[in-house]
Amino acid sequence: MSEIAKDQKAKIFFDGENGIEMELDCTVDKIFEDRLELIYPNDAEPLKQYLEEGTPIDVKVFTPSGLMVFESMVINSPDEDEFVIEYVEDAVVIQRRDYSRSPLKTKLTLELSKEVFIASTIDISGGGIKFCSKEELEPEQVVRGKLFLRNFDTPASFEAVILDNPSLQPDEYTLAFTNIDEKERDKIIKTCFAIDMQNRQKQNAEQ
Repeated sequence: MSEIAKDQKAKIFFDGENGIEMELDCTVDKIFEDRLELIYPNDAEPLKQYLEEGTPIDVKVFTPSGLMVFESMVINSPDEDEFVIEYVEDAVVIQRRDYSRSPLKTKLTLELSKEVFIASTIDISGGGIKFCSKEELEPEQVVRGKLFLRNFDTPASFEAVILDNPSLQPDEYTLAFTNIDEKERDKIIKTCFAIDMQNRQKQNAEQ
């Protein structure tokens, strides 16, 4: 629990009308062993109806060491005196500044010198992508790209640089993001989080 402290920003994600994903910026107020009390923003009154007791939510807390992301649920709705959510320590995945990588095979389009070609990812993270491409690329080349992720209507757009990585197999490359909107990066981090949670649940089921 030491990663989380009072006054840190906590972004919560939940389903709104017609299942459309909503997000809300709160602030950590009090920290307990199994729950967090958040300060609900005064200008978000209409969203309270979607945060009843027992509502499943995803939470992202901005800590000094990086992003702490975990699944949660509403314990006390914001319509009550205190807005309280569940915190389960062993369900936490910390995305630090170097970001954890998650295996994923999905479509990736890259634009280089006005030519657009299709590649396939090997793994992804909030900081970059490892991918496979028949197009020959050189270290330090700058590319624009779109990463197609399941559960998102639009791909995550970015600018990146091709890295020098002699340990890769033929046709394998890595890139590091040099310009990416944080909302686009959030799509990638949330996908990594979902993959990690699925893998953890699979491991637990096999034990």
